[in-house]
Amino acid sequence: MTNKEDKRIKIPKQYPDIWARPTDIQVYNDKKKEYQDIKYSFDGVNCLNIKKCFGKMTDLKKGESKQYKATIIPGRISKAFKEKQKYRFKLAFDTYLFSGCNDYVTDWLYFKN
Repeated sequence: MTNKEDKRIKIPKQYPDIWARPTDIQVYNDKKKEYQDIKYSFDGVNCLNIKKCFGKMTDLKKGESKQYKATIIPGRISKAFKEKQKYRFKLAFDTYLFSGCNDYVTDWLYFKN
């Protein structure tokens, strides 16, 4: 996370893995030679209290960055990988909850089960 604002923003000291939401899960179809959407839905997780959800917060000054390490596999997304196939997916991070920014969404991530 990089603060590009002129003011400080509050960010969590640690980013809990549960807040990395898998989105747009696709499986590779060998016959069609393309990725196709699968109909897998994740349970929604709601954060009504940022302090309880994210724990201790810290300030990030303009231009400063913080990296988080999140364990994705195994984890919530593993339930979607039922068959031994090639998958791709994106992860959305609920950054709007603590920074006022839009959610951060990754590019395609690939996984072979």
